[in-house]
Amino acid sequence: MAPSQYRLAAELVEMIHEDFQGFHPGYRGVHAQGRYYAALFKATPEAKKLSRAVHLQGQPVPVTVRHGSSASGNPWGPAVTPSMAVKFYLPDGTVTDLIALTIPLFFGRTPDEVLEGLKALKPDPATGKPDEKKLMQLLATHPWIANAFQLAKAVPYPVSLAQTAFHAIHAFRFVNSADEAQYARYHWEPEAGVAGQTLEELQKQPPSYLFEELEARLRKAPVVFNLVLQLAGDGDPTDDPTAAWPDDRPRVPIGRLELTRPTTVEEIGDPVMLHDPTRLTDGIEASDDPILAVRRGVYEVSVAHRTGGWKGRLAALERGGSPFAI
Repeated sequence: MAPSQYRLAAELVEMIHEDFQGFHPGYRGVHAQGRYYAALFKATPEAKKLSRAVHLQGQPVPVTVRHGSSASGNPWGPAVTPSMAVKFYLPDGTVTDLIALTIPLFFGRTPDEVLEGLKALKPDPATGKPDEKKLMQLLATHPWIANAFQLAKAVPYPVSLAQTAFHAIHAFRFVNSADEAQYARYHWEPEAGVAGQTLEELQKQPPSYLFEELEARLRKAPVVFNLVLQLAGDGDPTDDPTAAWPDDRPRVPIGRLELTRPTTVEEIGDPVMLHDPTRLTDGIEASDDPILAVRRGVYEVSVAHRTGGWKGRLAALERGGSPFAI
């Protein structure tokens, strides 16, 4: 990323800290509360028809999963909207990441739109809530953002992480061994089925409830998610994460993920555990989605904040270098 892009990423991270209950040293800006799980992924025979990516050829691949319990930056806050970040460990020693949320669409088409939205959501110091007039004006002038908010509000609050569907939001370009390409979006579908409850019911539980419930299940049997690709059709936008594709687009199961037990960053051997949706492997390519492109910088800036290295990295940026070269 160019220095100007890192400055935009830094501004986005600062606004996230202001909107999502502040910056807590050592924790992520969003989905701050999380736990790690060991897992195994095995692709279906259909997967290699779509992509030559090594983890989609049918051999089992070790994985770690980080479940976050809430979009909040407060690591002690209540469970609300979970996330699912998956790291695949490939045979050549590299990794590739897949990050998914419960929302089906994103809240902006460009980084500048996201920044505008974050500013509209900034809590008023007097009330602790966003300025309703500013928020209503944003939604009135950006109907695609209003639609994404409406769809997000319709998502039920989770009963269990094992019964929650997760969506990767962005389009990716899948290329097979014959160099045939197909754009698609990822979805994790829980084998136990999707179940939900009201926010009031969920918040009667302690903040660690979703993790404890998942781990109780894991003591009895693996928890399974199926990885499904929704294939793009002619004219479906690949650069707009706020735009839904028609429901009749084909959905192809490309893999099965089995969570087996809790793990830790100490056991994994990676204390930072950066998940980057643009860290791809041959056979899977990023689309021209500008939100996908900026996420690398946002996550790198967030890592620098939570590992205490941001001041030195900012100085490197001002000298014209990469803030992550030191």
